[in-house]
This record gives sequence, structure tokens and C-alpha cells, in this order.
Amino acid sequence: MPLAVLLSGTLLYAALYSTVPLLPGLERLFGAPPGSAGLGISLPFLALVLLSPLVPRLRLPVGRVLGGGLLLVGLFGVAAALAPGLEAWLVARALQGAAAAAVPGLSLALLPRLFPNRAPEMAGLWVAGNVLGGGLGRALGGFLADAFGERLALLLLTLPVMLPAFWLLRERGTLALSAPRYSLSAWPLYWVGFSLLFVNFFVANLLPYRLEALGLSQAQIGGVMLAYLAGIPGSALTGRLVARFGEAGALRLAFAVVAAGLLLQLPDRPGFIVPGFVLVMAGLFTAQGLGGAVSGRRGSGVSGTYVAAFYLGGTAAGLAYPPFLHLGVGLGLGLAGLVTASAAVLAGRAVRE
Repeated sequence: MPLAVLLSGTLLYAALYSTVPLLPGLERLFGAPPGSAGLGISLPFLALVLLSPLVPRLRLPVGRVLGGGLLLVGLFGVAAALAPGLEAWLVARALQGAAAAAVPGLSLALLPRLFPNRAPEMAGLWVAGNVLGGGLGRALGGFLADAFGERLALLLLTLPVMLPAFWLLRERGTLALSAPRYSLSAWPLYWVGFSLLFVNFFVANLLPYRLEALGLSQAQIGGVMLAYLAGIPGSALTGRLVARFGEAGALRLAFAVVAAGLLLQLPDRPGFIVPGFVLVMAGLFTAQGLGGAVSGRRGSGVSGTYVAAFYLGGTAAGLAYPPFLHLGVGLGLGLAGLVTASAAVLAGRAVRE
């Protein structure tokens, strides 16, 4: 069970995020205007927002909840890869997000039970696995699309998510979590979660258009998405960062790294954009590991709400970025910087019990 929980996040995010570098190509495939495929990013995470707080209320065997969700993510992913048009693709992506709601919040709440003496460290490793999956999904999405086309790329990156599903469906243990308790007093933590995925998706969704305009191919853009792997060291070392700087100090440090990365991306040159993107991802995923550990410690109700706020940020980013394709890079990075600064200001209140 512990290994399956850790692995499920890696494969889930590889399937969900493989779409990001393919947005311009999918719009060409479906004959849709620029920016219209962005709903394929926001709709799945809107479904996650709506359903994540409800998952802790399911009094079912934990394997059936996690495994069933992963199995449906894979099946709806196959439907998305075979979709005849943009509308059908968007519906399949939304259903993928609804099924994926069974995984993140529940996993964060389970980690303190599965690893009672190593909860912050394992939360960091869980996020590191997600970073690995999301980074490889984005990178392989670009490479496979160049080699085989967008449809086969999506299909090949969606099928592996069903492997841990069959493993988890064999588990028969009951859900060993206390009844969920929901708390509005944890709103600074929820805002931190919102900020993390908003900045992540807002910057990453703009990036393929910017790099394509600078002459990079889909494969090269997919390679740039390997920058997500920069989030692995910080998220994996969450426990050590907390021990040295405290939770609030480590969180502020992570957001300072994000701010430095945003500033570095201002020049319209790949030599600045790519290292800046690396710094942004390194800081965001370090902060994500810290926020996930805090939310999991507070129980399934808070962790489910935190995950909902997190994905609400991604949904908002998917809706917000298309106008910035025309408004300019400076305004887009400025908005991301304001959201980052607000989360850093609330860091102390976010980690307070």
C-alpha cells in the first residue's frame, strides 16, 4: 500500500500534464483558435476542485477509492486521445479530472498514517514523485508528439496510470481515517495552495507559445519542460528544510526562489527564459511539499480543501492566461509575481495550527 500510494501520484500527473506542451498542436489538430485548448487544462482541475473535499467522506476500502479513481483516469484518457474534435476532448479531460479527485487529498491524509514517524519527509517525497511524473509527462508529450503525433502521444502517456490501479483495487482494508473536519480558519494555507498551481500553470501555459514564437520545435519545448524535474531536490528535502529554517522560513525561502525565477524570465531570450523557468519550478514544488505536509497533518477535511484550493488555482490560471498571449510578457510575469508575493506574506499564518 505505501509504495502504491507514492507511485500513483507519479503516474497520475504524467497523464494529466502531458497535454501542456501539446496545446498549440492540439489547436491545429482540431482546427481551433489559439488559446481555446486551455480549457483542457482548466476543466480537469475544476472537477478536482469540486470533488476533492467530498472524497474523505467516502467510507469505502481505501484501495477501491484510489484504484477506482486511477482506473477511470486511464480510461477517460484513452477517450481523450481518440476524441474526434475539441468538444469531445474537453469532455473527456473534464471526466479525467473528476476521477483524479480520488487521489491527491486522500493520499496526503493517508501519509501520516502510513508513515507516522516520517510524515513531512514522505509528503515531500510524494510531491517529488508528482514532480517527476509531471516533468516527464510534459517532456515526453513533446517528444512523442513530434515523432508520432498528438493522439498517440496522449495515449502512450495515459495507459501507465492504470497499472497501480489494479494493484490498489486488490486492497481490502477500510479507510483508516477519522471523520473529516473542515476549517475556514485555515484560509491562509488554502491561499498558499491556490497560489502554487496558479503560478505554475499560468507561467507554463504561456511558455509554449512564447518559445514557439522564438523558433523552438515541439520536441525542444518538451525538453524545456524537463525543468519540472528541478522541483525534485527541494520537495524531497522538505524535512531537512523544516528542521533548519522552520516551516514558515522554508516556505518564504521557496517563494523567494520563485520570485527570482520570474524576474530572470523577463528578457525575450531562451538563455534567460529556461533558467528562470527552472528556478520557478524549483521554488514552487518545494513550497508544495511544505504545504502538503501541513495540510495532511490537519486531517482529511483540511487536506481535501487544500487540494481543492490548489486545483482552483490551476483552473483560474487556465482561464486567465489566454488574454496575456496578446498583452505581453511583462504583464503576465508581473501578475505571477504579485500572487507569489501575497503567498509569501501569508506563509507564517499558513503553517500555524
